[in-house]
Parts: sequence; C-alpha cells; structure tokens
Amino acid sequence: MKSLKLIWVLLISVVSTSAQPVAQTVVAEHFTNTYCSVCASRNPGLYTNYANFPQALHVAYHPSSPYAACPLNQHNKTENDARTNFYGIFGATPKLVVQAKEVSGSFTNASIFQNELGKTTAFEMTAKLSEIAGNNLEIRVVIRKKDASALTNLTLYVPLVEDTLFFAANNGESKHLDVFRKSFWGVNPLAITAPVNIGDSTVHTQQIAINGAWNKGRVYGIAILQDNSKNHVQAAKSNKLAYPTSIQHHTTSSVFITPNPATDYLQLHGNGNNRYAVAIQDITGRQISRLAINGGDRIDISGLADGQYIAYIQHGSTQQAFKFIKN
Repeated sequence: MKSLKLIWVLLISVVSTSAQPVAQTVVAEHFTNTYCSVCASRNPGLYTNYANFPQALHVAYHPSSPYAACPLNQHNKTENDARTNFYGIFGATPKLVVQAKEVSGSFTNASIFQNELGKTTAFEMTAKLSEIAGNNLEIRVVIRKKDASALTNLTLYVPLVEDTLFFAANNGESKHLDVFRKSFWGVNPLAITAPVNIGDSTVHTQQIAINGAWNKGRVYGIAILQDNSKNHVQAAKSNKLAYPTSIQHHTTSSVFITPNPATDYLQLHGNGNNRYAVAIQDITGRQISRLAINGGDRIDISGLADGQYIAYIQHGSTQQAFKFIKN
C-alpha cells in the first residue's frame, strides 16, 4: 500500500512539474499609410517606444483608406485591408492594436507595452521559415500545450514581414519598419483546434510564392494565436533566411549593373553584341519602365523617385534580377 501511495505521489509530482505556464509574447499591430501626414508625425514616437521593448513584436499594415495611392497598400491591397477590417478599424490611420486591443491616445506611452509584460499563457509556440524549391516560402508553426486551459477553438494568423524598406514616401517617411507583405493563410486566419493535453502539440505548415519585390534576407514570419473572440493568446517570430540584407550588384555574373546606389543612371555590363530587355519595378512589384538596350549601354533613372527598385535583365530565355537604390 505504501508503495502505491509513493507511486501516486510521484505521478502527481511529475504532472505538476510538467504543467508550466509560459510568458505571452507581446505583439503590436500597426496600421499606417505612406500618404498619411499624421502617420509621419506619430510613427517615430511609436518606433522609439517600441525599441525600448525588444521582447515585443511589431508589424505594420497599410490599409487603402483613407489613402488608396499608398504603394505598400497596392502591393497587397486585399490582405492589408482584411486585417484592418478584422479589428473593425478600417477608415483612418494611424491605428495601433497591442495584444488585440486598440490603443487610444499617445503611441509614446511606455505603458502600452509595459502593462502587457509578465502575462502568461498555457501555450508555447515556435515558427520556422524556410525557402522551398519552386520559388516558395514555407512557414512551420508548432503549438504546444504547457498548462491547463479550457481553450479549444483558436485561430492562427501568420503575416510575412519585411523588417526594413527604404524609399521616400509621399508623407516624408524614408524608412519603413516591419512592413506586412503577405499572409500565409490569406485574408482570414486559420481556424485550428488547440492541443488537448499538457505536452501535446499541433503543427501547421503553409507555403506562399516568393515575390521578386521582397528582400529575402529581411523577411520573417510572425505567428499570432487568438481565440474566437480575438483575444490574444500567444505569438512567435520566425527566423530570417540566410541571405545578405545589403543590396549589391552581382559582379560574379556575366551580366550586372553599377553603381549601387545610383543617382542618374545604371551602367549595364554585358556582352556588347547582345540585346537585353530591361524592366524596372518598384518595391510593390509595379512596373516603372521597360526598354531594350545593348550590353554596355546606360539606363537613365534620373526621373525615378528616390527609393528601392528591381531591374530585371533578360537575354533569350535567361533572366536575372538586381536590386538597386536610387538616391
């Protein structure tokens, strides 16, 4: 009998030590617009405030209202607008949602982050980003139950974020942080069932096609777990891909462009006997110009606004992409 009691005590001890709540990761979902002058005046204060809380995550969406001309909205209008409508705040910028709750008042108040620290949840979450053959990105999210919880029905939303974009926006902003690019599961979060028992886990994977406008060395995923009432449950940031974040010309190729950054022109280095088709796109994927030139010719970019672009250079069936900065 004593041995049975001892086993029972040991079992209780194992269960109690394995049940461990984990810290919630704080997420700030920021709704801004590159044509919004109020955003330009308020965003720097938010970024300074956010920088003091490195344990928090941030993503910036660019809805089409009230400024539909925003190029970061036009890159993915449907999904930018969908996340704004998810919180019922479509129609005005800037807006800030921290832990699924809209922030009223100043964005510079440290309490908007400080008050959310130290809270716990029953769920641990990790996210891994990989590049898959076929020009795709894959996100792998693992959700593990670490403590008792009555939550059953959850939603998973995973935006792909580019950490920094450099271009001169209409409202005067030149540096754009944690820009939303694409949702892995589209306009609506993925409905999932929470793990049942402590120690159980669920795995969710999804792929999206890589867009040439993205800097692959700067993108990452943010997995956001919520309940059916949109309350924040947990979040996790993925790794970044093993690509350089600087923009360089490709001198190892038989075709490349210089200088970078550039002001008035790009020099095409290639076979002078060949004719090359050149297409220039902005960071949203919108084509700015298209021309045909010989290897060794110059490409006039003096009319472009300052910012980041991609030059696609094609000869025959071979096409190469080169990112460059106009300044």
